[in-house]
Amino acid sequence: MKVPVQITYRDVDQSDALDERIRFKVEKLEETFDRMTSCHVVIEKPHSSHARTQYSVHFGINVPGKEIMVKRDSADHAHEDVYIALKNSFMAARRQLKDYAEKMRNH
Repeated sequence: MKVPVQITYRDVDQSDALDERIRFKVEKLEETFDRMTSCHVVIEKPHSSHARTQYSVHFGINVPGKEIMVKRDSADHAHEDVYIALKNSFMAARRQLKDYAEKMRNH
């Protein structure tokens, strides 16, 4: 099954390369739990008075009976790179999907 993916950019320029990477990550999530019904990924650059840019990446994943929300922000310099912010959020989403899949198996 190919899950529908919606990608939203907030105060960040859209990038074909980033879109491709997001779709790849969502395919990996689908391998973790193949009953996902949709996925919404938001890439944003929150307004800040700091000189450096920090990115936030949010995953909203719909699965039967639940919506899994993942938001990762970083207080250090790690999220100055949008790809690292994506990787960190992806890992958190994958952990939550694994936990959900385990709960589903145990019921």
